[in-house]
Amino acid sequence: MTDPNSPVPVDAMLDRMVRRLDRTLGLVLAALMFAMMLLTFVDVVGRQLFNAPVLGGNELTRIAMGLLVYIGLPLVCLRREHITIGLLSGLIRGRMLRVQHVILNLLFAGVTFIWARQVWIQGEAVERSNSVLMFLQVSTAPYIYVMSVLTFGAAFIYLILAWCYLQGATPKSGEEAG
Repeated sequence: MTDPNSPVPVDAMLDRMVRRLDRTLGLVLAALMFAMMLLTFVDVVGRQLFNAPVLGGNELTRIAMGLLVYIGLPLVCLRREHITIGLLSGLIRGRMLRVQHVILNLLFAGVTFIWARQVWIQGEAVERSNSVLMFLQVSTAPYIYVMSVLTFGAAFIYLILAWCYLQGATPKSGEEAG
């Protein structure tokens, strides 16, 4: 006999995936955030006290900010921590709620795959034009490709979530009908 309060196997799998992603992308995200904070501090102190800002500091911040958003994307998707609007949440319950989550995650996966592909195409265009950062003289294309790969990862996560809901995963707090 099984305990009705024990987690569904797919819920446990999702928890393990979140922990693994936190230990990888989460740590990279934290390190990047700390580096941005340190860069901003050094830049402001250099600018105010020595009239010598960090050369390329603005470019580094822009690249880091873009990476910050895209590195966080798979984490937000897997944790299911999006901003949501529950207009119909009180009307949908039980099995229909699971069906709704399967359909929505498949839709999100499709849209995110299109988004990732468009980012990849943008990376190709930037690479063809040999676009480089003004001060650092570094090509921006590799960063755009990394952003695209992270977006593809988020789309894949949506597919995993749709499968998990098909297997009986429990909606996370805030997703279930109120």
